[in-house]
Amino acid sequence: MTPDWLDKKEYPFESKYIQLEAGRMHYIDEGEGPPIVMIHGTPVWSFLYRNLIKILRKKYRCIAMDMIGFGLSDKPEGWSYKPRAHAANFEQLMEQLQLTDVTLLVHDFGAPIGFAYAINHPEKVKNIVMLNSWTWSLSKHQTFTGISKYLVGPLGKFLHSKLNVSALTLINELFEGEDKMPEPIRQHYVKALGNPDDQVGKLACARELIGITRWYDELWKERNKIQNIPTLILWGERDKLIKIEALQCWKKFFHESYVIPFEDSGHFLQEENAEEIASYVSNFVKEEKKKRELIHQ
Repeated sequence: MTPDWLDKKEYPFESKYIQLEAGRMHYIDEGEGPPIVMIHGTPVWSFLYRNLIKILRKKYRCIAMDMIGFGLSDKPEGWSYKPRAHAANFEQLMEQLQLTDVTLLVHDFGAPIGFAYAINHPEKVKNIVMLNSWTWSLSKHQTFTGISKYLVGPLGKFLHSKLNVSALTLINELFEGEDKMPEPIRQHYVKALGNPDDQVGKLACARELIGITRWYDELWKERNKIQNIPTLILWGERDKLIKIEALQCWKKFFHESYVIPFEDSGHFLQEENAEEIASYVSNFVKEEKKKRELIHQ
């Protein structure tokens, strides 16, 4: 059922669902062509990708899910909401869709979810597009190449400091500086979290992301399986949550990466720069396809 607060002109997509053990997970599947799978972060949902999808679906098959607990997906009480569980749900969706030659477009907490899939199925992932993200342990006791002192779970730290505020306050702070965002658009993020008066500590976005998890450590140990995948990095340099040092880490992480900085943009490039992002993504996918074709000639 479409909620009454959802503006179908703004989000003009057919809702699809996959039934999981945790509940129904919502996703959209628009357009035809090479698949681009978009994975959201915290505490947003596939609505963040709406403007990219409107453009890219003309040439590509665009898929974007709402993780359980987010957006139009079920929000079950008592489910673990651990990152590993989200990744398992994404794996089930990808298994159902049977996609190959995938471009993964990841942002924020969506990066470890997407990378877990890529590590398990590197033969199916041809390209990665990354927006401001991290994929390392949230435990301040973990050390990866000496960088953990400033790369330790920036979003987790932020959420931990906001556990006693409402969802409305959290959204307003996350989108602080997004002066051009109309209030009806902002409300789509607030209302998708459920009761806007609930404290953040009760929400899926905060239950597990601020804790210590071995899962990030396990991913990091398997990173060599994805380091050779061609990667486009689009980075908002005014991000308050994930600092520029993380970008330097990613530039060293991938063996073939292209970096496009956005000097005047923050954490949510999808809201601020949708047309530019769509253009960069489309050109990147086309160029990488040409390279592979030349290699196989």
